[in-house]
Amino acid sequence: MFEINLVPDVKAQMIAAQKKRNVVFFAAAAVSAIAAGLVLILMGVKVGQDLKMNGQDDKLELMSSTIEKYDGLDELLTVQKQLSDLQTISENKKMLSRVFTVLHSLLEQENDDEIKISSLDVNMLTSDLTFDGQADAGATTDGIDYRVLESFKKSITLMKYDYGRYVDKNGEAIPTMCIFESSTSGAPFRDSNGNIYAIWAKGVEGCDPSKVAQESDDGNDLNNETVDAMQIQNVDLSQPADGVNLVKIFRTPQFSEWYRKGYMDTGGTISNIEHFESQCISYSGNESGSTVNWSSTNDCDMSPDGIEINNSSNGKQAGGKLVLMFSAVLHINPEVFSFNNKHMITITPSGRQNVTDSFMQVGDMFAERARAVEGSE
Repeated sequence: MFEINLVPDVKAQMIAAQKKRNVVFFAAAAVSAIAAGLVLILMGVKVGQDLKMNGQDDKLELMSSTIEKYDGLDELLTVQKQLSDLQTISENKKMLSRVFTVLHSLLEQENDDEIKISSLDVNMLTSDLTFDGQADAGATTDGIDYRVLESFKKSITLMKYDYGRYVDKNGEAIPTMCIFESSTSGAPFRDSNGNIYAIWAKGVEGCDPSKVAQESDDGNDLNNETVDAMQIQNVDLSQPADGVNLVKIFRTPQFSEWYRKGYMDTGGTISNIEHFESQCISYSGNESGSTVNWSSTNDCDMSPDGIEINNSSNGKQAGGKLVLMFSAVLHINPEVFSFNNKHMITITPSGRQNVTDSFMQVGDMFAERARAVEGSE
């Protein structure tokens, strides 16, 4: 079959051009229509927003007028301001009781060396302790031994402190109220090897953090998030009530045992056992054959700025015994007195530790001021 094109080439080109022109016109019209539609929509949104904002302005003016007419506005604003300051007040709260246990750690001297305080001034804003003291080296003849005072100054520079939190096997923090750190006599709990430990009253309402976290995930009632203070006060450590399990938690790791059982690695990480998470002390182990040598580092200095001795002179006590009188200003790290730092202890150079949140022994710290010896300054 033969097909013969009877349309000239010029006519065919014109027809093709007309088709392209029509397509362009149609596309342009469609774009214009869409743009016009978008403009109308945006105008509608703008008008709606303006109307809504005008309505809000009227509502705000009405509320402002109502508030201005409220007689108790000043009191309301004062209460709101106080409520907003509660968090700040809590963060800045200080524990004055720790002053005495810090001093007890410092003043507990070895051998016959003894330092007593005759007056004390505490500045919680600067964490400074200003006091008058007297050093006694047990001397019975004239000539006071300044060695006691120098030893006291050196021991202060070596003093450390530690704080942190007790956690359960899952690493969840145990509420502070649920931890007992000392006996009724005030002495910290120690095992036969001298290791300090605490007792967790597990089973008291709100004292099992992992259980509370689990109930939170399940969306159940969380009334037990708050520790039952009355039940805590009634806990008998010698004979706990039914449902209360007393769990011993060591303050420092039981290195060999925990490493052998996989609770602790040589990097100092502890898991799958109740333990104390220190904010000051880190541990590490160095494997040597079949044994591991453990070491610890404490980065928290109790008195980084040391002590200032303003003056010193010879003096006599009421019985005529010679002592060294001195006045001093002791600069304590503010972190020691912070209420937010829980389970605080002080650590002396000899390794003695006092649980400062619960252990106080004030009676032996103070003595009657000695009488100055003329010409001794």
